[in-house]
Amino acid sequence: MELVLVPLVAAFCMALIIGAIVLDRDGRPCSSPNWDNHLTLTLSDSSRAASVTACSGNECVPMAPTFAKSAKGNTQLLAHQKDGSWLLNVGAQPPTAMSFKVFDQAGNVLAAKSTDLNWTRVSGNERCGGRMADIKVGLAVP
Repeated sequence: MELVLVPLVAAFCMALIIGAIVLDRDGRPCSSPNWDNHLTLTLSDSSRAASVTACSGNECVPMAPTFAKSAKGNTQLLAHQKDGSWLLNVGAQPPTAMSFKVFDQAGNVLAAKSTDLNWTRVSGNERCGGRMADIKVGLAVP
């Protein structure tokens, strides 16, 4: 009896395991990102601010000190808003830390700040990514 029962139980368990693997949703390939994450930089005094750079590692937007537009192929975009803040589009894979510099019309640095960014996922999952909640960063400009 044991000689028949043990192989049947083993076969049943293997079928369950194989079925769980086949039905595992995390086994599917991830779709291409179709979202962008955003960060808003608010200045305490934006009256003298002519330009802002945002850097993550060695990549800066826009490229300092020429204030040129974003480099070709870069998904990041930094745009001055009507309320005086600066909106940074960081693409689908947001950085964990950023450095900011504020420049006056002559290109002099008015203020600088480095900060860690703690993004909170609002959709998707850890493996495939997903949209993050927008982050607001304040910068004191003397």
